[in-house]
Amino acid sequence: MKSSRPGRSPKRQTMTARVGAAAIIGAGIAGLACAGELARAGVSVTIFEKGRRVGGRVATRRAEGVLFNHGAQFATARGPGFSELLADLEIRRRAAPWTAAGRDGRRIAFLPGMSALPAAMAERAAALGVRIVTERHAASLNSAASGWSVQHFPASDMRPGETAESGGELTHPYDAVLIALPSSQAAALLATAPHPFADAAARAVMAPCWAIMARFASPVAGRDVVMTDDDPIAWAAREGSRPGRAAEPDAWTLHASAAWSREHLEDDEESVVRSLLGAFRALAGASSANFARAHRWRHALVETAIGAPSLWDGAERLGACGDWCLGGRIEAAYDSGVSLARRVL
Repeated sequence: MKSSRPGRSPKRQTMTARVGAAAIIGAGIAGLACAGELARAGVSVTIFEKGRRVGGRVATRRAEGVLFNHGAQFATARGPGFSELLADLEIRRRAAPWTAAGRDGRRIAFLPGMSALPAAMAERAAALGVRIVTERHAASLNSAASGWSVQHFPASDMRPGETAESGGELTHPYDAVLIALPSSQAAALLATAPHPFADAAARAVMAPCWAIMARFASPVAGRDVVMTDDDPIAWAAREGSRPGRAAEPDAWTLHASAAWSREHLEDDEESVVRSLLGAFRALAGASSANFARAHRWRHALVETAIGAPSLWDGAERLGACGDWCLGGRIEAAYDSGVSLARRVL
């Protein structure tokens, strides 16, 4: 149901005025960072998020009594903005160095799980008046003289990246719309405007990743974190080695390599679990698993970024941000969101 509007909408008469209200599509790290920066400057912000929770790939899931961090594994900070945020979370005991993943202390994990980072960012944003609407899929953007409108549906009714020409609910008006989605989804939504930024977003390349959450019949001997350059396992981490966690020597998160994940992207969960557990047994001597579940991240790793901090058209008041602008790190997503907000302001 892809939108196919014939041309650009008329520019609004108030495009030189200050942005008073903005819609952000996506409540991952980039969207939350953008929202917080705008809200601190007095902009009224509404975020539309298709998931039940904020955070995107910075995620944690509870299963078999264990918190599995099946998405992003840790964060590092190089610049002052993100460093300040991590330092504050460490003071509040919501973040700590994960020494098993790096003895230099630069790899930071969040407590009790990685989802504590976006949760903290969402709390800050909400305190500034940001409204976060979850389980809503933004399917189309429309521009008129009065401002932008966002057409959205229940997330359960739409596939990720799907667009629609009619139906759903229309929310408006917004002075600006900012897209904070994975690059391919951002490209599809920007094309409904329509806007040339769709082509820019489409140039970014993001690799998929199959993740396994597993609990083994007996503790796995050896290192707590295993990184390899061979297929199919690229990363394996003992959940009990994370800071602030109880000893859980038998619970692991495994990530498949980008190449293997691409090749097996549409495989069923059972075959993926079987293949990756077999590879982990060969790699680390693991016993049989008494629990295993797979999660498919279709847009997990930035392979080719567009090389710009963010995208912003001040005349149309349309922008985009995400790790795919700068590179595959949590900090890159944060910096991209802050960059876009400052350009808007």
